[in-house]
Amino acid sequence: MRLAPLALAALVLTLAACTGGEPPPTPTAVATPEATPRATATAEATAIATPEVASTPTATATPEASPTPEATATPEASPTPEATATPTPRRGLEWIEPAPGVFEHRTFGDGEAIDWTHGIFVLDVETGLTEGYMVAGLESNDHWYNGHRLDGWIATEDGSWQAEWRLLLHRETGRSWRWPLPALSLMAASDEHLLFEELDDGKSTGSFILADSGLDEVARFSVDARDIHAHALFSPDGLAVALVVADTVYTVPVESGRPSVLFTAEPYDGEVEIWLQQCDTVGLRCDAAGLRVPVFYRNGGETERTEEHYFRWDGGALRLHTACPGTWSPDGRYVAVAHGAPYYAKYRGYLDLESPWPSITIADAETCAPIFRVRSAYWGQNVGWTAGWLSTSDGFVVGARGGYMVAQVGAAQSLLPLPSNYPGPMPAPTGEGRYFGYGSRVYDAAEDRWRGPSDVEWGPFWWGDSHSERWFSIGYWGEGRVRWLLLPPKIEYPPFAEETAFRVTGTGSCLRLREEPDAESHVLDCLPDGERLLFADSGVEVEQNWSGGPASPHSSIALEHYDPPASSRVWVYVRTEDGAEGWVSHDYLEHD
Repeated sequence: MRLAPLALAALVLTLAACTGGEPPPTPTAVATPEATPRATATAEATAIATPEVASTPTATATPEASPTPEATATPEASPTPEATATPTPRRGLEWIEPAPGVFEHRTFGDGEAIDWTHGIFVLDVETGLTEGYMVAGLESNDHWYNGHRLDGWIATEDGSWQAEWRLLLHRETGRSWRWPLPALSLMAASDEHLLFEELDDGKSTGSFILADSGLDEVARFSVDARDIHAHALFSPDGLAVALVVADTVYTVPVESGRPSVLFTAEPYDGEVEIWLQQCDTVGLRCDAAGLRVPVFYRNGGETERTEEHYFRWDGGALRLHTACPGTWSPDGRYVAVAHGAPYYAKYRGYLDLESPWPSITIADAETCAPIFRVRSAYWGQNVGWTAGWLSTSDGFVVGARGGYMVAQVGAAQSLLPLPSNYPGPMPAPTGEGRYFGYGSRVYDAAEDRWRGPSDVEWGPFWWGDSHSERWFSIGYWGEGRVRWLLLPPKIEYPPFAEETAFRVTGTGSCLRLREEPDAESHVLDCLPDGERLLFADSGVEVEQNWSGGPASPHSSIALEHYDPPASSRVWVYVRTEDGAEGWVSHDYLEHD
């Protein structure tokens, strides 16, 4: 997602091509021939009535000499309205028309509440001002289709439930355009070019148009569409575009506009689905800018499979660093590897049987040797926050119980607390590791200062190409938060213990060891603060209940109830050093 400013030239539309030529003469001009003959006849009659003229008025007054009205009123000589009213059919970019005023624009001050119910917004981190763009005339209950942000462009639909128009805005100039949805599809955009596909009443045609930033045609090409909609993306330098149509991937140099086949899926008795991704945007480490091409072969049977292919933009082989899978630091020194899964998602019980307490391991990228791991640390929320590296590669931001932390690497491994704010910090891609996005706001750790409007509850939220701009949308119904099974976070060093152990903490007296995972169950013992416990197998297999009942999918972890799930008490089955076993509350444990 690039935000480089664009110089947008004026859009020229040839109106004569839409109207079919000059308009015909108006019918009233040829349908009133009486005016001219009447004036001529009156003049002749006056001359004839003069006494000096010979007394043969009937001979000179013959009206046949005057042009008959029928002769002058013949309309056939004029072009027929039917011939001139037929417009020339539109083709390609001729469908695009200027649409001034189709977007509302407003600037919100630093700390000001945003009272719009829809829109896409850009926060200037330096000034704290937020630019808002919304489809004009939307009401609070109208549909806001976020579409996608394409570098310096904003693309969306008209906002109604039965959208008819595709809308495009250029941020730098403020110019906007529209075109009918069944006519064109905007596939991708770069700083200087856009790729469109011509549609036939909304159906794919395989005919594509490269346009410059002034929306003038640069090149036109066609491939075999097979009635399947395509998707595309530009190279980071904007000099080429990759395009998936049916089972084939093409690359098209912008300069020549000539497609060449990069990859074709093998014949398959079923559905073949191909995606395109920039290699460096999916947590992979590549030796050059290139494409990741996942291929999915699906037929609902045993022969289903997934492949991944990697290509340079020039078509050559792309070398992928696969020794240490995970999220690489910007400088390539470290890799972060996540383990575990959410406690529940979408109010459905879910626990990872192997690792109920999530952890993140920081390893050396060259040797894959672990440096340390953080227990009870999570890496994402469905609302748009995902753990990430600081731009300096000096730390990895994680979620923990009670807030967010930077797992610092290098000479000293430690956990640096960050201000807690929904929905969690996203480190900026630049800025020396000092800028963090918390939803619609930005925290400057160096100056301990906040920028941006008051909190916006829903996202998505994302950074531009630098720390200077923070983007977010309103009116997007995203996924809800997920809950992670967390204890106070702790750094551990290799070799990591295979067993999971706890210490009792925070009771002020002792922790009750119960016979069943229930606050009314019989108490077997009371364990003092500091006592060491081992995570044990209860030996009771509990069937997963996806309907929201009290069942737990893990035999050694139980949830007291699911309604509401966020307040459900967690019970853990443990064994004491004396060999006693039972259930204890998760709230009074810490990692040993």
